[in-house]
Amino acid sequence: MDLHRHGAHKFPKAGLFASSAGRRWQGVAAEVRSHPAGDLPAIVPAQMEITLAIRRSPDAHVSRKGAGIRQRTPVEAGTIWLCPVGVGEDDIHISAPLDEILHIYLPAERFETLAGLYGDARIRADTVRYLAGVEDPLLAQIGLSIHQELIRESSAGRMMVEAAALALTARVAQAYGHDRPDTRVRPATETAGPDRIDRAVAFIRDNLERDLSVAEIAAVACLSPFHFSRMFKRVTGRTPYAFVSEERLARARRLLNDTKIPLVDIALSSGFSSQGAFNTAFKRVIGKTPGEYRQHAS
Repeated sequence: MDLHRHGAHKFPKAGLFASSAGRRWQGVAAEVRSHPAGDLPAIVPAQMEITLAIRRSPDAHVSRKGAGIRQRTPVEAGTIWLCPVGVGEDDIHISAPLDEILHIYLPAERFETLAGLYGDARIRADTVRYLAGVEDPLLAQIGLSIHQELIRESSAGRMMVEAAALALTARVAQAYGHDRPDTRVRPATETAGPDRIDRAVAFIRDNLERDLSVAEIAAVACLSPFHFSRMFKRVTGRTPYAFVSEERLARARRLLNDTKIPLVDIALSSGFSSQGAFNTAFKRVIGKTPGEYRQHAS
């Protein structure tokens, strides 16, 4: 499923500031859009849409109707809207231009995976409630982390986003489903030994130049992505995203000591998509560009 088709159809007149298209994110997509005042076309979404206002839009309201429910919401920074799978929206009106709106799309399969993991058939994308003006600091925090990666790519951003999407799915299902999942029974994999994490760490270090995903590394550890992320943090003290990011930057610093290796080759062998992304991420963490670091080290 091309998750980006939803935004192109629902927001034909909106400006597109940033998109995850081409980032190779798995199981999640995101866009940052500006919206003019006016009406939007009717739509029945095939994926879960979570919308977060990044900035306040003065005097702007979003009026919408879905599943027979009519809502009118002022657009403040942090305002959240939920539009579940299969809920037809046939009357959406934006009263004034909206400057910076994040749209996150989750496929129904995300919820099915979670349901299978916990053996709870009540966890479904189409049971999430149609809500506007949601005040949820956790959802907002996860959304802002995805927004930050969308605007400024980091060394292990894909891993971070895919882990964030798992947390986002779990939060939406737990807090906004018609029924809350029964989590009293903990899967046996949750208590698995740290040797699985050791295998994952070795795999990461052997494949830093590749476009790694949480699902791929979790498979090496024979864990579900959800439980792998939790166990990895418990064993190493870092999230998989933070660990991969640190390892890639450490490799880059070692390679920069060899003045014969071109910067673009160091960027690609350290897992960055381009030299520009490498320069930005390296300077943000180290305080110098790769070129400046190399000059200082030589």
